[in-house]
Amino acid sequence: MGVRYTNVYQDATSVPNSAGNTQYNVANPIPAGLIEEVGFRWFGVEGAGKLSASTFTELISGLRMTLNGDQWLNMQLQAGVNTNADVSRCVAMTMDMGGRVVEDPNALACDTTVWIPCGINVPQNSRFELDLSFIASAFNFSAGQRFEIWVKYGKSTNATIVGNQTSFPLTAGAQTMVSVKIPTFKGATVAGIAIQADTAGADDLASLIVKPLGDFSYSPTYLRGISGANQNGYMFANSAVSATELQFADACEGYYFVPLYNLSVVDGSVVLLLTKGAGASATYTFTPILNLPTGGSGERTPVQTSQVATGSKGAILSRAEDI
Repeated sequence: MGVRYTNVYQDATSVPNSAGNTQYNVANPIPAGLIEEVGFRWFGVEGAGKLSASTFTELISGLRMTLNGDQWLNMQLQAGVNTNADVSRCVAMTMDMGGRVVEDPNALACDTTVWIPCGINVPQNSRFELDLSFIASAFNFSAGQRFEIWVKYGKSTNATIVGNQTSFPLTAGAQTMVSVKIPTFKGATVAGIAIQADTAGADDLASLIVKPLGDFSYSPTYLRGISGANQNGYMFANSAVSATELQFADACEGYYFVPLYNLSVVDGSVVLLLTKGAGASATYTFTPILNLPTGGSGERTPVQTSQVATGSKGAILSRAEDI
């Protein structure tokens, strides 16, 4: 099957609002084929002011998508605030799982697309459903606002499943054992786990022991080294700094990604030992990223001769190990 980009949905209403948090539910038929990536795009004129102090993706608090009733994406993001001038957790989690965020750092307009790897082959007469939520924006779009969903059909090394979160309260200065629930899919392996605090601001995780990786503790900086964040970083737009260049961050405060090197789980869970630093107690969430075998292709179409198979299975390993 050749590479094909298809716009499967668009409206002018599924956008953030300065009046408060918003939630939207959209659904539509979707063409058959092997979905390599799904892109969520927002654009419009920001004449009154930027909707967010930094990247537009700071405003996204939830993306939950099903294909034919089966959930494959449940990205829930904590502690968003429209005054944050740094990288968003949406950018960090998307890049850590092998996706990307494409954003124009224009001070007067927004054009942002969040591309998330999928790798699922959908049959004829398929349908998607999306639950989309935002925090309150600083301003509203002044004109031309649109929301679009794009699908890239092509090749994929694996299907990517972003599972449901496990939540657990952590007490300051104490070590807590957390058993992260892993969804049971035949042949699935765990690529990694995204960890988030429920508050914005500085890191307050003192150390972490990942039992499948050993019995020694990692500091937040050490963890970001093995996940690839320190050397490969996160790219994001901030028009207050530059209207022509993206910005670079080597960490996202209150967010951590644990690469698990495609771990095969036997008992349905992954055990972590976390020690929270000083300060008030906080609730942390743990989101598993799974890989499943993928195969098959959709209808036969003209085929490009230069393709590279993509997916979180290789991207997470490459990001963690390549310097």
